[in-house]
Formats: sequence, C-alpha cells, structure tokens
Amino acid sequence: MGKQKIIIDTDIGTYYDDAFAVLYGVQSPEVDVLAVTTCYGDVDLRARIAKKILRVAGREDIPVCRGVGQPMDEYALMFGFEGENILTEEDMQDETLQASDTHAVDMIIEQVLKYPNEVTLITLGAVSNVAAAIIKEPKIVGKVKELIIMGGVIVPIVDEKGVTRSPIEEYNLNNDTKAAKIVFDSGMNITLVPIDVTLKVPLTPAQVHRINTTDTPIARLVSDILAVWPPQEKQIYLSVGIPTEHTGLWLHDPLTIAVAFDRSFITETRLHVALEFSQTLVPRDLLIRNDILRTIPKKLPFNMNVAIDVDHERFTEHFTSRICQSNLA
Repeated sequence: MGKQKIIIDTDIGTYYDDAFAVLYGVQSPEVDVLAVTTCYGDVDLRARIAKKILRVAGREDIPVCRGVGQPMDEYALMFGFEGENILTEEDMQDETLQASDTHAVDMIIEQVLKYPNEVTLITLGAVSNVAAAIIKEPKIVGKVKELIIMGGVIVPIVDEKGVTRSPIEEYNLNNDTKAAKIVFDSGMNITLVPIDVTLKVPLTPAQVHRINTTDTPIARLVSDILAVWPPQEKQIYLSVGIPTEHTGLWLHDPLTIAVAFDRSFITETRLHVALEFSQTLVPRDLLIRNDILRTIPKKLPFNMNVAIDVDHERFTEHFTSRICQSNLA
C-alpha cells in the first residue's frame, strides 16, 4: 500500500500547533506531502514560516503556495504571534523563503485532478482555499478522497466546577463562515476533528522535557517554539473568556494530520452537522448543530464523519516520538 497523498492547508503562525503539524507530517513516512498551502491574513508571511519549517526538516522539495488571505466574510482579520522563535531577521529578507508562483487554489485543483480519489486535503485553519477551489473547479468535489477539517465544537467541555473549558464558537471555521458553508454544503467526503476532541491531547511535562533534551534540528525548533508559547496561550484564553488555568500545549492540528493515516487514534461516528448563523451583535458567530445533542427536531441524514474521542496517551506519545526522531529527509 502506497503513501497517503495529502495537502496541508494552514494558517501557520497564529498558533504554534500548525508548525508542529507540518513537522509531524513530514516526519511521518505514511504520508506524501504534496504541498503546503497558506490561508487567512498575511499569506505571504505564513508561506515564509512554512518554508523555514520545511527547510529545518530538510524538505524544501515540498512546494509552499500562498492562498486566500481575505475571508469571504470580509470581517476584520485576527492575528496572533506570527513567526516568533521561528523566523529571524535574516529569514525575513531571504528570497529563497518566498512562496511558489502557483496559487494555493490552483495547486489544490491541479493535484486533485492529477490524482483523482487519492488526495486527502487537511485544513488547519479557515477553509477559504478549499471553498475557492470548489467554486473555480466544482469537479474536485467528487475527486477528493477526503477532506479532514480541524474545526468546530460538537460537545463543549465543562469542568467539574461547571466552567466551560472550550469555546462555544471555534476559531477556524468562524474565520470564514461563508467558506465553511460552501464546503459543508458541497457533498465532499468530510471528516471533522472538533476542538472538544483536540483539547484532550495536551503535551505532558515529561514529553516537553523529552523534546527539550533531544538534539535534532526539528526537536530544537519545537523546543524554541515551546519556550515562548505558554504566556501567549494565556493571552489568547483571556481574549475569549476561558479561565487561564485551563491552558495547555494542545496538539489540535497534529491530531488532524494523524487522522489521515491512522484512524485508530480517534473514535468517530457519522453525524449530520450543519452551520447555523446566530443573530447576535457579532455576525461571525457560528454554531454547529448535530444529532449527538438531539438539537434537531427531525433526524437528518448523516453528512460527515466526526471525531468524538481520542486515545490521548497513545497519540501524544506518537507525536513526541516522531518529533524527536532524526529527520526523515
């Protein structure tokens, strides 16, 4: 059985785990990374970050393509801590870290048509590039093997004190709700990996120590990122109203990559998941309704696979081992 062909579509830089996901992907012999495509906001900067990460991993052969920067929603963009402890001043001037001339949307269409029913698209941010590809070439809907989306909230996590640990609205899909609706309504074979599942896979202190004490290029880069992330994580949690004691080094995006080649990491089910736009002062709000909560009066047909649980110990160990191994390249 050959390697699983994947395209990683990412808003790399805003949150640390996109970088971890790209590194985990190239360190996984089960997959063939056809391209990394960037979305949301400064897609050129995000492409530069991705190029630097691939250089550290010894995989500069993988094309990096800039994609759709402005969401179809046309709402204000949100930014994080793009490139901290990844890009140096020299990297910002390095012309070899520029993106490919091929646009992300064209790369997605090209690869899907070249390898019909073989390519898995993995979105780690807003789904703007996939939506734009569907609009430009609707034929890809029936030729994509699978679209794996990190996004949404199926069952919000509530702690023993009754405090919600996960957001009611989730970042990725909310960053372009129009694109999300196009993708959800397309009929594409979708697997959703929601944040209530990915919040079950934090790195442990022992795993962080193992990464920090491993002397390989990839482990050193991950260690550098981990060194600056905790205070930034707290700022993000404060901005969305989640108690800061619930911060952690979550592996949202790496888990989504793993689903492409090893479904045994997750427990999944078939659900009907729909997008519902609430009438609030913040028009970005997006709610996901689903059969698991019985919020739909009349049962609707299943339209996607949804991860509902994860073998967190096995996955975080698997991730740590892949990051700490020597570069595959």
